[in-house]
Amino acid sequence: MTAARPFALVAALAGLLASTACGGASGPKIALRFHPPAGAAYSYQLEQQNSIKFETGPMSRMPGQAFTMRMYYTQSVDGPAEGGTGITVKFDSTTLESPMMGPDAMKPALDRMRGLTSTIVYDDRMNVVRAQFGGVAGTPSPLTDQMGKSVKNMAFPLPAEPVGVGDSWTSETELPISQLVRTSTPLKAKSKLTVKNIKIAGADTTIVLAVETSFPTDPVTVTQEGQTSTLRFSGTLTGERQFSVSRGAPLSSTMSGTMRINARGGQLGAAGMTMAMEQRTSLQLTDGK
Repeated sequence: MTAARPFALVAALAGLLASTACGGASGPKIALRFHPPAGAAYSYQLEQQNSIKFETGPMSRMPGQAFTMRMYYTQSVDGPAEGGTGITVKFDSTTLESPMMGPDAMKPALDRMRGLTSTIVYDDRMNVVRAQFGGVAGTPSPLTDQMGKSVKNMAFPLPAEPVGVGDSWTSETELPISQLVRTSTPLKAKSKLTVKNIKIAGADTTIVLAVETSFPTDPVTVTQEGQTSTLRFSGTLTGERQFSVSRGAPLSSTMSGTMRINARGGQLGAAGMTMAMEQRTSLQLTDGK
């Protein structure tokens, strides 16, 4: 996701950060490592459909809000770098559609996104070693911090041990809402990745993963504009990812589900409100060489 702002939405892709140990399963196992060939370039289309509905509270009479974002970007492999492998991501174009706004309402802001780049170094398990973000030709951009968080969340760390069908591991990623409000503790979603299938075709090996993402269950204290309230999260996102071991690149990803946020206290009072955020996300490799 994640998810009210266009770039924060990329974070609801369930971008994943910090893996743990794998579970056990029988059958052959392979080690998953990030070693993409230097000079390779992969083009992607990301589509995210979102709807937001206030189910209870003072805004429950408002109609639901919905929008669809499509982002096109290219990931180029720069080659070996200190600590891992260097990657450059360039954002080619973005569109945003919503019945709530005119077709060109967001065009100026979206046009400014064109050409934004990020340079990232990943270690061989796809953990981020370091990252730098900039506008066109390296010029500063007010969107770079937001873009940076989104780009980091596009990857998911690989497990430390070899895995086979049925093996699983867990990872955590920061929720985009953490970029919008001050919370008492970092807000992180937890994802479980399970190997569904390992496909071998010639020199290429593709691993198919089932993904289930859950949200923090403990209440979280939020301070915003001098007001303190409490948030509770519920819901899950589920889907599938395909990752090419030889290319060192994701081939496709789909995720869908609903996150509910119940907020109480502050200006909302004891009754509070409940907001449901439904999301469907797909990522597709459109060209690779």
